[in-house]
Amino acid sequence: MHCPIDNNELEKQTYEADIEIDVCPRCAGVWLDKGELEAIEETIENDYIEELEKFPDYVGSAYTMALQKKAAEITCPDCNTTMERKEYAYTSQIMIDKCPKCHGIWLDKGELQALEIFFEKSRLDARDLRKSFWVSLKSLFS
Repeated sequence: MHCPIDNNELEKQTYEADIEIDVCPRCAGVWLDKGELEAIEETIENDYIEELEKFPDYVGSAYTMALQKKAAEITCPDCNTTMERKEYAYTSQIMIDKCPKCHGIWLDKGELQALEIFFEKSRLDARDLRKSFWVSLKSLFS
């Protein structure tokens, strides 16, 4: 399989929890087959607590750059379909390229780390919400 950006041969690498991803040795872009991003999201292997403090700056600048960059349409390296560029999860501010046919995902350099930080933030936000819910419920019945 070849990189949709610079046509280099993608190299297979093992990522968290034995998930096999394809990485471009030149541009550092990442190809994820259908289901691999979800598997990465469910795996908590890397600690991004320090990065969370910089999350708005890190992701915000990447988002601004992605919106300003007039990215040419890219072709899916797996099935040769034109990929769709969109924001992941509607609120992440992380732009991804997704194939409408095979559902693979192309991530430019740094976007996988940005997504991992987003996943960590989402987990912490959900935990805090559950905690505050139970505290409120407990005070209601006290």
